[in-house]
Amino acid sequence: MGKYFPDPGKLLMRLSGIWACVFMAGALSVTPLMTFQRFKILARYRRFTGLAAFFYSVLHLIIYLVLFAGLSWTWIRSDLVEKPYIYAGVLALVILLLLAVTSTKPMMKRLGRNWKRLHRFIYLAALAIIAHLWWQVKSDTSLAIIFSSVLGGLLAYRLVTHSKRLRRLYSS
Repeated sequence: MGKYFPDPGKLLMRLSGIWACVFMAGALSVTPLMTFQRFKILARYRRFTGLAAFFYSVLHLIIYLVLFAGLSWTWIRSDLVEKPYIYAGVLALVILLLLAVTSTKPMMKRLGRNWKRLHRFIYLAALAIIAHLWWQVKSDTSLAIIFSSVLGGLLAYRLVTHSKRLRRLYSS
C-alpha cells in the first residue's frame, strides 16, 4: 500500500510464518512431553500439528507469491538473488511437503522402516526455519530469538537423548 496505510500483506506474511513456527515447535515438543505419563495423549495430535505446520508454511508461500510478488516471475527471480533466505524457507517447505505426503497410514505401511528415517528430516526442516528467520531479520530479533531458542532447545534435547541411546547401545 502507500506510506499512510499499513500493508496487510506484511501482517499476513508475518502471522502465517509465526503460526508455521508455532506448529513446528508443537510437533517437535510431542516426544519430549510424552516422557511424562500425563502427556502421552499428545501422541494423537502429532500428525495434526505437523500438518498444520505444513499448511501454514504453504499459506506463507502463497501470501508471498500473490501479495508480495504479484505472481510476477521477474519479481520472484530478483527476490531469489536479493533475498537468499527464501532458499532456506523453500527447503523447509519441501521437507514438510514430503513429510505431509508420507504421513498417512498407507504410506507408513508402504515405507516400513524407512518411514521413520524419512521423518527424521523434520530436524533439518527446523534448522532451515531457524536459518530463514535469522537470515531475513532486519532490526527486531525478538521472534528469531524466541523460535531459535525453542526449536534449538528441542533439537538439543533430541541430540542428547539420541547420544545417550547410542552410548547404551555400544556399551552393552
